[in-house]
This record gives sequence, structure tokens and C-alpha cells, in this order.
Amino acid sequence: MASDEKPSPRRLGTAAALICGIVLALFIVIFVARNVWHGEELEQDQATGNNVATEHTGPSYSGRP
Repeated sequence: MASDEKPSPRRLGTAAALICGIVLALFIVIFVARNVWHGEELEQDQATGNNVATEHTGPSYSGRP
């Protein structure tokens, strides 16, 4: 393609959609991978008795004062 030729609007739209799709796919892959990793870490912590999921300083909702 010569430098004075410009791509058609349809081709620019296709390129923009492709780039948006790739970025969206990266976000989804990172999100899923992080959730899988976190689940494995939590499972390992619970297996070793280091359950940090219940450690908090907030109010208790168990009904006891």
C-alpha cells in the first residue's frame, strides 16, 4: 500500500473491532487466570490450617453480641 492511499472505513472498522476484541480477550484471560490462582491458594491455605479467609476485624454477624 502506498503512503498516499488510505484504508476504507470498512477496513478501519474491522481493524478497530479486532483490536477491541483482542484487548477484551486479554482482560478475560487475566481475570479467569487470577481467579483460578486465588482459588488454588485458598485451597492450599485451608488444607494447611492457615485459613485467613475468616480473619477479619469487622462486626460478627453470627447473632452473638
